[in-house]
Amino acid sequence: MKRKSVPVAALAFCIALSYPAELPAQRDQALARLKELSEYLEQLTQRVTPAVVAIMATGYTPLQQGDAPGTGLLTRRQVGGSGVILDPDGYILTNLHVVEGAGRIRVRLGARIVGFDRETDMAVLKVEATGLPYLELADSDEVITGQLVFAFGSPLGLENTVTMGIVSGVARQLRPEDPMIYIQTDAPINPGNSGGPLVDAEGRVIGINTLIISQSGGSEGLGFAAPSNIVRSVFQQIKMNGYVRRGTIGVSAQTISPTLAEGLGLARDWGVVLGDVYPRSPAELAGLQIGDIVLSLDGKVMENGRQFEVNLYRTPVGATVTLEVLRGGQTRTASVTVLEREDDPGRFSI
Repeated sequence: MKRKSVPVAALAFCIALSYPAELPAQRDQALARLKELSEYLEQLTQRVTPAVVAIMATGYTPLQQGDAPGTGLLTRRQVGGSGVILDPDGYILTNLHVVEGAGRIRVRLGARIVGFDRETDMAVLKVEATGLPYLELADSDEVITGQLVFAFGSPLGLENTVTMGIVSGVARQLRPEDPMIYIQTDAPINPGNSGGPLVDAEGRVIGINTLIISQSGGSEGLGFAAPSNIVRSVFQQIKMNGYVRRGTIGVSAQTISPTLAEGLGLARDWGVVLGDVYPRSPAELAGLQIGDIVLSLDGKVMENGRQFEVNLYRTPVGATVTLEVLRGGQTRTASVTVLEREDDPGRFSI
């Protein structure tokens, strides 16, 4: 897909200032490009903003240290956040932590919870309306470091706020062996941005702003968004079924390090090795064995265990995946059926 060249004009401002007065033609051309960029960003904001909503969730939570003393064990709390309309029939995606425990959720049109997913911190809301403005989800696998992005939402209750930055990193894992990954951005994100969209220069959602890492409590340039490809699977499943089903093939995948490769005598010192294959699992039935080195999953080269888990994470239950593995110097192919992963019963409580 051909990328738009408009963002390159962001350099025009610096270029314009660097031209000496005796080169008015070049300076005027640089300023014209800067104006073109400004007009494009205005148009982008006007397209995206109508599909971004402010959310106010009200509920009761246990008293915490620092709360004003009272006679009860619960205190009333209000949490502000953001959401994005992904379907013109009134389906809104936000973060679970924005609406968790809420007895009342206020969007401009009033909303109810359709379902949620704790593992990705996502929740789907529904308002009784049709023909609403909405945004499309992009392919987050195409997101690259350095790409220009925009964060929309209601930080600290300030509705219709937009900030600009770049993608600082992709596939960030915040906890070891966590299947959830994030897009990292330096676009300013503050409390209240949660659940709002991170969009590309074409106004497509590449992620849902979920969390920040901060020592001050405000933006320090370390914002994280759930990638759109994971968001798409969660949104579609909740919209259809009310909850998320996840697949497994019955293996434990490990990232190969040079030390691990030397200790196990593996044929390569990078990639993914099957540390365990569970008895009577689809993987065992397909002929996979402990020690198999996974070369690819559905044609995609596997570089580490996290990537392997994330790609299975998005595969629909009942689908078949193709693994190419290396065993004893020979390459083998196995077709494996994806079964539903046993899940935490707590996924149904909020």
